[in-house]
Amino acid sequence: MNIKNQTNLQQLIIMIGLILFGTIGRYVLFGMGVQPFPNFEVIMVVTFLAVMVMRSPLALVVPLVSMIGSDLLIGNPIFVGNQMNRIVLFTYSGFAIIALINLFNKERLWSGLGQLRLKTVGLAAGLGVGFVLLYDVWTNLGWWYLMYPHDAPSLVAVFTAGLPFMVYHMISGVVTFVAIAVPVLTYVARKNKNIQPFKIKMVHKVPAVLLVLGLVALSFTGTAMKVPEKSEIWLEKSDQTSVRIEIFGDGWTISDNLVAYKEDTAFSLLERCSVKNGFTVTSTYYAQFDSTLINSINNAAGGTDGKYWQYYVNGQLPNIGADKCLISNGDSVRWSFEVPPK
Repeated sequence: MNIKNQTNLQQLIIMIGLILFGTIGRYVLFGMGVQPFPNFEVIMVVTFLAVMVMRSPLALVVPLVSMIGSDLLIGNPIFVGNQMNRIVLFTYSGFAIIALINLFNKERLWSGLGQLRLKTVGLAAGLGVGFVLLYDVWTNLGWWYLMYPHDAPSLVAVFTAGLPFMVYHMISGVVTFVAIAVPVLTYVARKNKNIQPFKIKMVHKVPAVLLVLGLVALSFTGTAMKVPEKSEIWLEKSDQTSVRIEIFGDGWTISDNLVAYKEDTAFSLLERCSVKNGFTVTSTYYAQFDSTLINSINNAAGGTDGKYWQYYVNGQLPNIGADKCLISNGDSVRWSFEVPPK
């Protein structure tokens, strides 16, 4: 085997190894729930290492394949029908953007990371924080763009709700870059005294740029369906960026948070809540009133002991039917089985 073929084989082994590490690492941490703290992940450091140790712009494929593979293992709905889910494109393109930045600064980064010293550790920690911060800003922008009115208050609400998760994610960046990236790069530098072979020609960077620009464009203009409802998404865990639903029956209570989409009503959210939590809702549409009346929730039927289902939005009793009452993220909806107020 000649030197060129041997080098290509080594690069293929490195690429496969990093993909497996990223895929399995994310599945174990996230899918199996063994994270030491929220938002602890290894895809970011894998993205960085792929660009730093591979001689080809194919390094950008490593985080994308790792994300797709781990999403499939975890069971995340990365495809809706035949179309890529749009929020997934924001997460994927976020890692691609980080990889592209590394690609264009590769030689400069090698000059500061080639030796094991305190300065190297500090630089690695700083890179971990910086890359995570850029990635989180990008993906938070995606949530805002896909799910909220395009105004300043909504943008502030999204970023405010995401701050705790962003802090945890930056800590993850520091830990993984120091504990994983520094030892790996130190080892590679010692094995390859001359780092010049890792340099990638400008002409070979063009496909990488086109790939990233394509993912960014798809993130904003893709035709995928709405974002899947997943309980692990931080939006659903915040009363600021989702709708708080509480249902009070006779001796039982159901509560949940659901993200409201455009044109969602108190009735449509109740139906989605019933599907998610496994209870029944029956209703009747009255054409003369152009409104829908809730007959029963969780087998508690109206008329029992003079009680009927009433709903309140932000503590107020609306004067329109639940199917006509539009709900926005940040609202609270309470359903109460009670004697109607006179």
